[in-house]
Amino acid sequence: MRIAVIKEAECEAPDNCNYICAEVCPRVREGFKETVYAKPNGKAAITESLCISCGICVKRCPFDAIRIINLPDEMAKELTFQYALNSFRTFNIATPVEKKVLGLIGRNGIGKTTNIRLISGVIKPNFGNFDQPPSEQEVIKRFRGSEIQPYLTNLYTGKTRISVKKQDFKLSGKVGDIIKLNRYGLISQTIMERSAETLSGGESQMVEIARVLDEDAEIYIFDEPMNYLDIKNRLLVARKIKEALGDKTVVVVEHDLIMMDYLADFIQILYGSDANYGIVSHLMPSRNGINTYISGYLPTENVRFRDYEIKIKKTVSSSNEKTVVVWPEFSVKIGEFTLKSRGGKLYGGDVIGVLGENGIGKTTFMRALAGELETTDGSKLDLGIKIAYKPQMIETKDILVGDALLAVDPNYVKKQEILEIVSKLGLNKLLNKNVKTLSGGELQKLAIATALAREADVYLFDEPSANLDIEDRLGVISIISNSMSTRRKCAIIVEHDLMFIDSICQKSILFSGQSGKLGMTDEIIPTNRAINNFLKSVDVTMRRDRDSKRPRINQPGSRLDLEQKEKGMFFAD
Repeated sequence: MRIAVIKEAECEAPDNCNYICAEVCPRVREGFKETVYAKPNGKAAITESLCISCGICVKRCPFDAIRIINLPDEMAKELTFQYALNSFRTFNIATPVEKKVLGLIGRNGIGKTTNIRLISGVIKPNFGNFDQPPSEQEVIKRFRGSEIQPYLTNLYTGKTRISVKKQDFKLSGKVGDIIKLNRYGLISQTIMERSAETLSGGESQMVEIARVLDEDAEIYIFDEPMNYLDIKNRLLVARKIKEALGDKTVVVVEHDLIMMDYLADFIQILYGSDANYGIVSHLMPSRNGINTYISGYLPTENVRFRDYEIKIKKTVSSSNEKTVVVWPEFSVKIGEFTLKSRGGKLYGGDVIGVLGENGIGKTTFMRALAGELETTDGSKLDLGIKIAYKPQMIETKDILVGDALLAVDPNYVKKQEILEIVSKLGLNKLLNKNVKTLSGGELQKLAIATALAREADVYLFDEPSANLDIEDRLGVISIISNSMSTRRKCAIIVEHDLMFIDSICQKSILFSGQSGKLGMTDEIIPTNRAINNFLKSVDVTMRRDRDSKRPRINQPGSRLDLEQKEKGMFFAD
């Protein structure tokens, strides 16, 4: 089976390209002109049945808009949905399990949201017949005998009510008008009185989750519910979903593996080629499914979907040989909020994590170190070093990605380390794209690359995992870790993904206080102790998976949970 994908956003025919793909195609030269042709909108199109997979058009396209992919012929019968000619398609379908939580994991652009749209009825399986899609009755008949058939039958006949929290949503109006019941107490009365337009990203996410939980339905679907939430609220949301929807059918898409493992009963892995095609695996129990994803190999299907195994635990060691930065005790006051920070010292190679809930000064701390904020003595910190800062909120500019990198360092193309970072983050394929057109994940990777491209002594990263999928998060961990180790410089990372902090940071700073009022920093301590102290404050225990070594949350009241609490070991490292 042959797949030809042409990304119309990148294809610049006919304005800036005279169909070079058709000019170089051997089949067109032989007289089969319909192999590559112009669609009514002027964009190029490929007839897959006539293509011989020579790959010449892929190499010669000046805009990198074409992909030709060969799949086993037996995959044709598994084709579930295709958007249009030469577009993304998905094979197999996500299969919700009655009164259980199904987790969908995979890279961005691999079809997770497409499958959510399929099982929520927004789109219907067309089996590749996008011009003449089948009727609902034909879809049900096509899935006869499969686990998804009764689900789709109930969906199409109106017997199933579905409530969906989308990945991208927009709220407007008074929060109290959006949430009528607030039956699970997720939203404070103060926020209920506010306008949705004034909410932060985390507050908006909580409001949308509360809205979905308030609805009466049989099926609940959550697309990336943990985005923008701090660790405390991630745990709160996970608990509420489990408590409130224990007798409901739930589907969750999430990149935070700790939260996914805690929430899901079953896992389906989506793999393939991002933006080109996705394949949905069979159902697996949660632990097995996540460990299978980490390994990159599906043994029951004999499919290796990644040529390497993800290594979860990667301790970054400090040389302790050279002090890179020392900062004094300081405080910052912004409106009604006050941050009180202890002094600190970092050594060459240190990568330090920053833990704590939202609203207690983590970003204020980073901005103060960067010299952007005045302290209460009326001055800005001058640490006598160069600092590179990747902020939490990333500004988009009307500039090409390549030009954005050149603006930071005109000589970056001559520096092997920076070129490798650009390549590992996939930015080398985006150099001619406008920054304003980038996805959230692409924008995040550009911000990380531009920070690392700067010559500095200390690198500050505020939530570098936001909008990144699991593999990109682990890739960023490796990039930052290796860069600090090689340069003998330091990094400080604010992060809400505990696995991210656990994987990259040998030491961490735990913030405490009252959200919006007071923030206080603890001393710099080993990360396992910082995580232990944080988990104790929220009454949650964690241990490491015996095979993958990834952190896992213990079920409340379980034997391990009770034993660890009795020992005061909230993080069994």
